[in-house]
Amino acid sequence: MINKPSIKVSPDGLFRQNIVLMSGLVTAPIIVAATTFEHALILTLSFLLISYTSILICRFIPRKIVYTVRILLYAAVAAVMYIPTALLLHALFPAATSEISIYIAIIVVNSLLLAKTESRFYLMPYGEMALDALVYVLGYAVAAFAVGMIREFLAFGSLFGLRVCDPIMPAAKTPFFGFILLGILAAVCRAITTRRRRRAERAEAIRKGAE
Repeated sequence: MINKPSIKVSPDGLFRQNIVLMSGLVTAPIIVAATTFEHALILTLSFLLISYTSILICRFIPRKIVYTVRILLYAAVAAVMYIPTALLLHALFPAATSEISIYIAIIVVNSLLLAKTESRFYLMPYGEMALDALVYVLGYAVAAFAVGMIREFLAFGSLFGLRVCDPIMPAAKTPFFGFILLGILAAVCRAITTRRRRRAERAEAIRKGAE
């Protein structure tokens, strides 16, 4: 009986290599449009339906095709996926989707699809790649929801669309505040990952010393 190798899933994309908080990629839609939980949900669904499905499809594009042409094909596939995504989101969240529709379109040419595919995902077996890319999407969701919920509470005094209190800081809905907030969250994320890495290094050093 032949044992099939298990698929390894790396948690890197969730925090340590979070494409928003650690790499600084795909930040514009979150900075500008993630002002509420609903907007963050729409951005996350858009990112999942456009980027993730495009990554799975584009894996079948032959690697022997010239790099520049491959990148253009990736963008073309994402542009095709944008159409059903936009229609679905307009049906589910008509008002909110109209408010941030331009930032959904920007996702078509995001760095997860155009850069990470070549440098990371397409170097893995298909099943491992699918799970790894999904972790990166979850990392995007973490950043989007964190920013959206904080800004909704401060700017509108609500959470999940339900009123909690009077608005605390109406300026929290502005892009400038979104930029500052994302920077703060990125600093916290970097501090946590650095601390964990140092702990792991110390533990490894102690283990080797004991040997």
